Amino acid sequence: MSVYKQFPNAEVIREWDKLLALTEKEVIDLYKSWHEIQKENQETYKRLVTEKNTKIDEVVTFLKTQGIDVIKYKKSGFFPKPSGYQAWFKNNVVDKISEKYPSYQRHIPTAHMTSCVVQGIELSNNQSPTNVVELHRKITNQFNSKINQVKKTDKLLIKSIAYATEHQIDIEDLTPTEVIATVAESAKEKYLEEQVPFGTEVYLKHECYECSTYIMGEHRCSCGNRRISIVVEGDLIQGFEYYPEAN
Repeated sequence: MSVYKQFPNAEVIREWDKLLALTEKEVIDLYKSWHEIQKENQETYKRLVTEKNTKIDEVVTFLKTQGIDVIKYKKSGFFPKPSGYQAWFKNNVVDKISEKYPSYQRHIPTAHMTSCVVQGIELSNNQSPTNVVELHRKITNQFNSKINQVKKTDKLLIKSIAYATEHQIDIEDLTPTEVIATVAESAKEKYLEEQVPFGTEVYLKHECYECSTYIMGEHRCSCGNRRISIVVEGDLIQGFEYYPEAN
């Protein structure tokens, strides 16, 4: 059994479904506990190193009283300098004592650049290393954003089907994405016809420096200097808006 404490729930760094199941407070508390364990383990390691060195020194001192010098020396100038232990002593004494005092090389769990699929949604981390609190916030935001996008797409699909039925738009055999795109194109055209019908004068703000108007149906602004098109943005849920764009 290890003398060092393990980091509880360390697997959440890799298993993001488990991490997402935790609240932010739970993750913060977990991260704090990891720091406390790390500090305790480091203190334990320092204590063990001191105990190990003390035992080795005791053996070295005892052998010296018996006339046995276990130190290895190297020539340097006029006086030889210690350069470690003699091989027989290191292998049979130092290494054997060291086995009872395990080293500590662990670090607080962190995430690296990777991706993971949770409930069919791909999440990613593009920073290395990332602590568990930052990771939790990052993938939670990604997950919620994509869930909301899926919900919006579902609502938009329902709205698109209703619009297609009302306006007799053929959507048979189309995929959900194609249904949304086909209906959106038709709805935008109808929106333009209602808001700015053919012949309507549209105000230009920055599109042309020579004039400030464009007539719907024309290819260029009133002075003929710039080619103008009308862009429509939005959807059936949020509504549409239009603006002129110089090409």
